Amino acid sequence: MDTLIFGGLLATLIALYQQRSRAVVLGAWWIVLLATILLLQHHITSSLKLGLSY
Repeated sequence: MDTLIFGGLLATLIALYQQRSRAVVLGAWWIVLLATILLLQHHITSSLKLGLSY
């Protein structure tokens, strides 16, 4: 999950560094934010199953 988030942030940073249009940078940022929220929602609501079973 962290890899996807940091990859999206890196792609946004690269778009910013390459001086892409504002729409591209903001679009990438919103996509990363939405993906982060969805991944966190899935991760937090899933059961952790920390019980030990031998």
